Amino acid sequence: MCTACDETYKIFTIELVTKDPDNTNMELFKEIAHRLFQNKVISNININNNKVYHADNKQVFGFDIHLGNPKNPSTINLANVEKALEGLVDQFDDYSEMQIRLS
Repeated sequence: MCTACDETYKIFTIELVTKDPDNTNMELFKEIAHRLFQNKVISNININNNKVYHADNKQVFGFDIHLGNPKNPSTINLANVEKALEGLVDQFDDYSEMQIRLS
């Protein structure tokens, strides 16, 4: 968790198995933000700490999302984030096996 400008953010790490390790897909980030706003989980999002690595013979693309909602901070929890992002990887050919965890 971090605090900035009187708003508390919860930090989640998202990891996706990827076919192309050099691809930073802005459409993926836009869809993540859209789903979180649409499901009223957040009012603010920051994405950082992009990284690519190998694990279990798979290429993994990971990044952190900092989520804020000053009006209703209780909506920012792992269950709501997972629900909002359910089926996300089905929209993108380059990604599979998404994992989300609270940092």
